[in-house]
Amino acid sequence: MNLGNYDMTNVQEFGRDLLPPGTYTVAITKAEVKQWSSGDNYLSLWYKVEGPTHAGAMLFDSLSLWDKDPKYQGMAYSKLKSIRMACGLNSNICGDTDELLAKRMSVKVAVRDKDGKQYQNINLYRKPEGPAQTAPAAPTAAPMPGAASAAATPW
Repeated sequence: MNLGNYDMTNVQEFGRDLLPPGTYTVAITKAEVKQWSSGDNYLSLWYKVEGPTHAGAMLFDSLSLWDKDPKYQGMAYSKLKSIRMACGLNSNICGDTDELLAKRMSVKVAVRDKDGKQYQNINLYRKPEGPAQTAPAAPTAAPMPGAASAAATPW
């Protein structure tokens, strides 16, 4: 079967390697509420690395803001406060996911081992170096779980 003549020059290969531990400037490209298999909701954040190295790499964060365990919920709210502060937003309110889109910040990345596998961890959120805190292109927020999606998934 012929797959067509789609130009894949600018398509990144699938798969993702862990970033080396360090501090990176990132822009938030996606902020959406998703659902764990347990049924609890969480905030999923996608970050695109701008530099100083590994530009274009992606990092992901999951904030269990609605977790039944107060310990995990408290950690999630602490992270959200730090993220909002790093993005130059009012850190004393939760706000809206749309406010986070295209915002820039610096993150400190570590690698942790769990059950024989390695995972990326973001341990620190800070204001980025430089004057602007908004990345050039602002993506759109994803709908809440259970909301009808206007865009069809390509797969």
